[in-house]
Amino acid sequence: MTDCSTSARVPGGVPRARAARCPGALTLHEAADGGLARIRLPGGLVDGPVLAALARLGAGGALELTSRGNVQLRGITPGRRARVAARVAELGLLPSATHERVRNIVASPLAGLVGPGEPDAGRPGLAAGAGGRLPGLVRALDRALCADPELAELSGRFLFGLDDGGGDIAALGPDAWAAPAATGSWWVAPAGVEVAEHDLVGELVGAARAFVRLAASAGQGHRGGSAGAPETRGRAWRVRDLADGGAGLAAALRAGRPAADCPVTASHARPVGGWRRPDGGWAVAVGVPLGWLTRSAADLLAEAAEAGAAARGGPAQPLRVTPWRGVVVPDIADEPAFRARAARAGLTTAPGSLWARVTACAGRPGCASAHADVRADAGRAVDAGRLTPAPPATRASPAPAPDLMTTPGRAGPVAHWSGCARRCGRPAGAHVEVVAGPEGYEVRPATAAATRKESR
Repeated sequence: MTDCSTSARVPGGVPRARAARCPGALTLHEAADGGLARIRLPGGLVDGPVLAALARLGAGGALELTSRGNVQLRGITPGRRARVAARVAELGLLPSATHERVRNIVASPLAGLVGPGEPDAGRPGLAAGAGGRLPGLVRALDRALCADPELAELSGRFLFGLDDGGGDIAALGPDAWAAPAATGSWWVAPAGVEVAEHDLVGELVGAARAFVRLAASAGQGHRGGSAGAPETRGRAWRVRDLADGGAGLAAALRAGRPAADCPVTASHARPVGGWRRPDGGWAVAVGVPLGWLTRSAADLLAEAAEAGAAARGGPAQPLRVTPWRGVVVPDIADEPAFRARAARAGLTTAPGSLWARVTACAGRPGCASAHADVRADAGRAVDAGRLTPAPPATRASPAPAPDLMTTPGRAGPVAHWSGCARRCGRPAGAHVEVVAGPEGYEVRPATAAATRKESR
């Protein structure tokens, strides 16, 4: 959600790296409203009390959720930076200072919580029992990533993914990712081969290692994962940035093994609401309007997770921050009561809410490049029942069809509001761009190039 154009180290650390682009807990982005720290949550997994504690660290007692299922803290003054970094470490969210910015893992947030048709009709999900193992695979991948010194050289943009078969992670276009195959094995990209589950983590880590070496041998390598190591423009950040688009890397990784067809189709569904889990309990996915999670909302989510565990008589399950700026509570004791409290806390619980289809960058006053307070303007549009600005506030542009602009409902395109032409944080897939400029907003369908470019 930030342009990440400049960074500065925590006092006492490595000097400023002007070219660094992806912030972390130790390497901050200098935004107009102060330092910005990005905290990686591999797979979006975070214990409720930890999320609540993080909300207390941000300016104004709030967190930003990102389009990779991570969180950001804004407004960190120079005097608080070392203290914030230390607190993040105390919460168990900084297992490796050298790898903190490369722990980018997205995973299907509904894995193990849904059966066929819930909460989205036709969602295939994982084979019996495999969905519940996905969080364990995320943790194993994170440990293996942090244990490999060579992978500290990865770009902070390189993305790992674990899809449960529903296609939600496939839609994000990860660099090294996997999905379950009908054979009971896992299909792994970029190699495009099937491997046994016990080989999955090694295959993904090996793909990342091969990318680092290939990019370096082609003169496209860079430092960027470790704290203070700059990322230089013009390098191969991701597999698709390689000169051949990654075709040579895929062939090398196959190493004579037969290629297999990808078993999933990309899906841009963003479920919101409650549903019964396969075991009969309840889970709820809430939307966080514009990704701004307040302290009171974070406290509510933590309390709900603890109450669900107490009712079940077991340990609390981690919350799951989604790549579409929401949070899944896997275990809910009283679903109707929770949804009512969540709505009062400003969270979205209704599948048909327009808030489920509106995203925005930071805008003014947090970003010096922004031409408008896009969050406030987007809020006014939603209050008026619109996804985009009213016509008088919109520049002449190739406008999308009216139903893309104003029709509420569970399904449909997303409108992304941007404070400038950089369009930071825009979603993957088809969407409507609402871009602020000196003369107002321009509304247009996203170009194919824009949908392919990484969102943060």
